[in-house]
Amino acid sequence: MLTLDINSSVEMNKRLLKAFSVNALKEVFNLNEYKEKQAELLERIIETNSVTVINQTVFNNFSLLKQHVYLFDFLGIIADSWLDNHPCFHSKNKISSSNSVYNLLFPVTIEFFNKTSRTIQNIQFIIPVQINKKNTKLIIHINILERDVSAIIEDKVISTTRDFNDDAILNSIIQSANPARLTKSDLNKGIKKLWEDDEVDAFKVKFKKSKSTSMEIMDEDKLLKRDMPAVYKELIKTPLIQTTFKVLKQNNLLNYFVVDPTKGVFYFSIYPQHHNGINDLIDLVLTNN
Repeated sequence: MLTLDINSSVEMNKRLLKAFSVNALKEVFNLNEYKEKQAELLERIIETNSVTVINQTVFNNFSLLKQHVYLFDFLGIIADSWLDNHPCFHSKNKISSSNSVYNLLFPVTIEFFNKTSRTIQNIQFIIPVQINKKNTKLIIHINILERDVSAIIEDKVISTTRDFNDDAILNSIIQSANPARLTKSDLNKGIKKLWEDDEVDAFKVKFKKSKSTSMEIMDEDKLLKRDMPAVYKELIKTPLIQTTFKVLKQNNLLNYFVVDPTKGVFYFSIYPQHHNGINDLIDLVLTNN
């Protein structure tokens, strides 16, 4: 049965920490000497760290989380205080005159039907969001909420619905950015430059033709530019949509990533292996864009 304290601060912070891999948890909380499994590690972290320390550690190590990253260009001025009154605002850090980082914690409720008790119940999560305001760009990092309710609740769970998703989070942030005008960043130039320079190669490409959308999916261990250069030369002329790339040269970034250059969105659905690998990759794309 659903326990009464399932939505307590302690349980919600445990679920927040589950956004990290076990290895990352050990690293960021200096627990490498312990051989405990995730549940025991979470207990140890909760017992020995304040909520303030936990939240700050999450944001200091955001680059180790699975995440979706949305890039926007803006015209006009966005004041440093633009998110101070946002209901989910947590903290901010001014890196330089043109670069500030904002941290938010979004509460999300997942409602479900408990077949054992035959009642509608809910479980609450916290989604950390980190925003980098850099020159004339907003780079919005949203942790992927993939915690499985059925793995938390012992009873049979069906018909899960959530009250908040990426679109809702983005809308609340974009509304706060008014009166600046935001547009989705077109990353085609930067992505194509990395591809041209053999920094990356793709094994799944979705691209736009004049009257249709096409997709190329490579066989196992095949890469599009390397193994189908004629096709590469044609599709590189078109706007790229959702494409899966393998990083070839810079091993300090990531092994793989998915990007929709036309919409300005990155999808990092596997745990990054390196601190700042995601941020460094995005900076590399923007430098070449």
